[in-house]
This record gives sequence, structure tokens and C-alpha cells, in this order.
Amino acid sequence: MMMMLTMKNKNAGWLRNGLLCLPMFVSVSMFGCSMTDAPQTPLAPERDVRNYYTLVASPGAYYDYAVTSTAPYHPPSGALGMNMQGLADTIGTMPLYSCLWTYQNYGTPTTWYYGLTDKQAINFGTESWAGNYTDSWVDLQSPLQDSATWSFTSQGEQITAKITQYGASAQVGVKTYDDVLMVQFTGAGGTTGTEWFARGVGLIFSNVTRPNLGMVENQLQSFQK
Repeated sequence: MMMMLTMKNKNAGWLRNGLLCLPMFVSVSMFGCSMTDAPQTPLAPERDVRNYYTLVASPGAYYDYAVTSTAPYHPPSGALGMNMQGLADTIGTMPLYSCLWTYQNYGTPTTWYYGLTDKQAINFGTESWAGNYTDSWVDLQSPLQDSATWSFTSQGEQITAKITQYGASAQVGVKTYDDVLMVQFTGAGGTTGTEWFARGVGLIFSNVTRPNLGMVENQLQSFQK
């Protein structure tokens, strides 16, 4: 099954021969990703990453994603429900929030953990034993602006992140989101990925491939606060 997504800059696009032509087009599927860059209208930097991140600090917030995967511990296809549980602990001074992941007709519900401040949003994965977590993936880091970069270590691999689109519009499935940023991830060991975040919503699309582990793609279908 081919799943198509498009992303364009605000106020961009023109009619040519009766067709709407977008200066930037992104086609993403389980088979790969293609992208054509376009100039961005400059926007003021965002200093608080919480304005773009998934609502992990809001108990009862619920996200429903369509999933495609070749990675272990994930279904080849199906649905993922993410139910926010609220504050669980702290790591240093960073609040740690829990989220119950439930795949439709696959495995058992699993608790995942997220660190979130105004400066950083970190996916810590699952708890392997008390106070120890399986990952430390920095989804977002302040300031959020076009071409901003940051680096981190995830499962022993050095990862570099870069915001390649900021203040764009994105279509995921049949829904269009405004004020979207796109982050591209590149790992020293071969990891590649992209994540799209919409202001006031959070993660609307992700596609990450890790060597020897495979690919996981999530597309937001619906969410409720």
C-alpha cells in the first residue's frame, strides 16, 4: 500500500495549465521518501518546544496513528493508540511523563517515557529497569527555527538533527496542518529519519530507519486533548 503525504510552504503554490503546482512536494511511503526544497518565509524563532510537541503533559490526551514497520516489536501494519498518563518522575530537573502505547491486535500495552521542558523534548523509550531507559532521542531542541541543528547520542550512535522546514503546511492523509516544522535526522552509524510536528498538536508524521533494526513509520489519524 502506497501512503502519500504532501508538505508546502505557507502562501506558496501556483496554477499552471489548470493544475496546482507546489514549490515543495514530499512523497513518503513505506518504500522511501523524496523531497524538493523550496524557500521559506522567515518566521520568528520559537523558544518553547512544548508549543510543537505531543501533549505528553496532559493526562487523557489521546493520539491514534497508522503504523507501517519492518522493525522488531512493531507490527508490519496497523494502528497505534497513545494515551497520555501525565507526570511519572523526573530525570535530574527534567519532568518525565508516561504514555501508554497500545497496538491494535499486536502485543500488550507498553509504557513509554518522555522528558519535556521548554528547552528540550526527549523520547526515552521504555524503562529497562528502575530509572534506566532504552533510549535518549532528542526530538526537539530550542530555539526552533529554520536550519537550526542539534546533536545527541541515541543507543550509542551520534545523531545530528536539522530543521529543514519551519512554518509550512502539511497534509497527512486527508487532513491538512498549518504551522508545521520538519526535522531531518542523520546518524553516524547510518540512521536516517524525518519527523513532522504541528503547533498545538505534536507529532503528525515520522519515518525513522535504523541499521539492523528496520524502519518505523507513523501517520497521525486523529487526536483529542
